Amino acid sequence: MTIQKVRISKMYLSGTVRNFLRRMGLNETKYKRESKAYMLHKFKIERNYFMKRKIFLFSLLLLFIFAIFIYSNKQNDVFKKSELHSNINLIEGVKESLGTLNITVDPKIELLTAVQQQAEYDVLSRLDFDYKEEMNEYFNTYKNHKVVKTFNKLRIRGFSYDAPPNVMLYLSNNLTVDENTKIPDDLIARASGEKKLSSFINELKDFSYESDFNKFYEQNIPFYQAMIDNVYGKIKDMELIDSLDSYYGMEVNSYNLILSPLLHAGGYGPKVEADNGLYDVYGIIGPDGIINNDESVVIPDYSSEAILYIVWHEFSHSFVNPTTEKFIDEISMYGDLYSKIENQMESQAYTNWQTCVNEHIVRAITARLIYLNQGQSAYDSTIAKERANGFYYVPALCDSFAKYEENRGKYPTFESYYPELINVFKELSEQELGEEFFKIDFLGPINASFNNLDSIDIAIIMPTNEKNAEIQDEIYFYVEKIKDKFFPNAEMIKDTEALNRDLGDYTIIAYGTFEGNTWLQEHKDSFPFKVEEDKITADKVYGDTGMIMISAMPNPQNYKNPLVIYTAQDSEDIIEINNVFHGPTDFIISKDGEELYSGFYDKNKENWSFPMVEQ
Repeated sequence: MTIQKVRISKMYLSGTVRNFLRRMGLNETKYKRESKAYMLHKFKIERNYFMKRKIFLFSLLLLFIFAIFIYSNKQNDVFKKSELHSNINLIEGVKESLGTLNITVDPKIELLTAVQQQAEYDVLSRLDFDYKEEMNEYFNTYKNHKVVKTFNKLRIRGFSYDAPPNVMLYLSNNLTVDENTKIPDDLIARASGEKKLSSFINELKDFSYESDFNKFYEQNIPFYQAMIDNVYGKIKDMELIDSLDSYYGMEVNSYNLILSPLLHAGGYGPKVEADNGLYDVYGIIGPDGIINNDESVVIPDYSSEAILYIVWHEFSHSFVNPTTEKFIDEISMYGDLYSKIENQMESQAYTNWQTCVNEHIVRAITARLIYLNQGQSAYDSTIAKERANGFYYVPALCDSFAKYEENRGKYPTFESYYPELINVFKELSEQELGEEFFKIDFLGPINASFNNLDSIDIAIIMPTNEKNAEIQDEIYFYVEKIKDKFFPNAEMIKDTEALNRDLGDYTIIAYGTFEGNTWLQEHKDSFPFKVEEDKITADKVYGDTGMIMISAMPNPQNYKNPLVIYTAQDSEDIIEINNVFHGPTDFIISKDGEELYSGFYDKNKENWSFPMVEQ
């Protein structure tokens, strides 16, 4: 509203007003003078009102700016307020560089792992090797340290999987947040807020001091160096980073591969913004096996195939995730596609459409990189595995990326092509995606056997020929509890009945020893392993007793459906067999709860076999 001062001496009175004044016997000049006084008074009131309003708005603006300033500095104040062991510094980590790629065993990650191990965190590796035992023995004295208890509380509330190691990357070697560093809000939220995260970090610092973590790390430098040398030797001739740079066309500050000996197979792909505005991207990866190195030291191993896939996959998240965020409004329009694969996604902790999109795109790009570097056969195998794991939209994305590869002049960067990926999801949402779209030959892993539990028929085949009848009865009682808890609609049938039925339309779960379950006895020659009283023959002969074997493979009566076998050398070891950690791989051999070997089969439609051991 604009206030204008009126010149009363030139005030114009309409004829209607003049006639009214004459009839009322009022003086026109006096009316003007009184009107002038009134309007001046009104003007002053309105002027004062708007001046006060301007002052109020200006004060509000200053308060808002001040609040932003306070908030921007608040985080570092919270994380730096404790002077507890303020002079502590973690030892420098063992590191090798390969071009622009840094390979390291990060002390901060190992410190975190020591806490997680004492917290009995179930996301750590099931592999058994000396370092794992040595870490447990060294830090077991501090099992009741406050940080262990705090971690257990926080992980229940969402501070798990990628969040803890991601936070560690934002800390300096003295376990504080640098002045110019800001931990992202989503990470803080997963740790239940700034105060709780600050407490955790300070308790972690105390744990490091009290346990003399640096001493432990220093003692194991030869072990870390052996791990790095092993990986370095496998990737030195691979074009891992050049392939990524070329495909994305987007600049980063650095690539960092962190080997985490006790992390589960697979890994995480976080990023941290550097001072120059670019990102330091990370692949934090866990081993998928163990080997003896040249000095006969048992070290965690990373197969060449796993390194290739994991590195491309995890580093890709640093490009894909922030780009999806820029197009989130457009992507969200096709969220109905998530409901079609919700069970498969949630079983793998991908609980929303945005995360699902990122995983699909990352997996599609990884598959295309495998095609460009390893050829059609490796590409086809990768696509099949992705579909088997529930990522049904990957083939359509791969077809689109083939066009991207052919038109890099038009699309110089991944981000410039992203609108075309949105069109892929748009087209998929407009199609009638029937049962055939989601039907595939079963390719593992064990977890994939139980996708879509609400829409599959399950037959649980029980043994009738175990040597000890009492143990056999206990197996029945145990499996009935498993069925009631996880597969309430499953059909339990005896092995003798199963031999006379066509179970091709079923997901089969078979319990028992090979001698005790006659259905397993009938089909055992088609399995890639043998279970005998004194040994299990798999990739090699495991000469021992008391071992169990859990394996997934195609249903011999229908390759599109799975078969999961829970077997053992001794029938009594079938009881509680599900307590052995299994799921993310095709098979596992275990003794007394400790993993001896797990992994993935080499596959074709009719014959699965153990992979050849790398020399």
